[in-house]
Amino acid sequence: MKRSAPVVLLVGMLILWPQAATAQDPPPPDGPPAQTELAFEREIFVYPSFERLNPFRPLLATDSGGPRYERLRLSGIIYFETPGRSVATVSTSIATIAADGTISADIGDSYHLKVGQTIGNTTVVVINRKSIEVEVEEFGITDRRTMRLLSVLGGNQ
Repeated sequence: MKRSAPVVLLVGMLILWPQAATAQDPPPPDGPPAQTELAFEREIFVYPSFERLNPFRPLLATDSGGPRYERLRLSGIIYFETPGRSVATVSTSIATIAADGTISADIGDSYHLKVGQTIGNTTVVVINRKSIEVEVEEFGITDRRTMRLLSVLGGNQ
């Protein structure tokens, strides 16, 4: 008797299965298919530049490439009284501290810049006798900073 219950259940499923499958099929269409019209709409975003920053502009975009302000050191100035002739030598430097506490600086690439020239995110604005003034652009905000020429030899200059 125990074996007949699963057999009866199996036979019942086989009889009812074709009826259940036909009940799920959609009815055939009576007429021609309905016409569907597609409409494409496009949203246009406008961000006024005087009120806020454009969120789609990259934050670290620099067109000229090169090292950033944090890596630059003022290593020399050739100063002329005539405007536009002065040249500032800016170099990349890497400071390392040894285990005994001594500090050494490895000078990397050097750049000779005049007023108006840009390297990385830094633009030279004014060249003085012992310093230069630069504009640094970070995250779309321009900040004016001064780079001073340090005396390496420690003499009176």
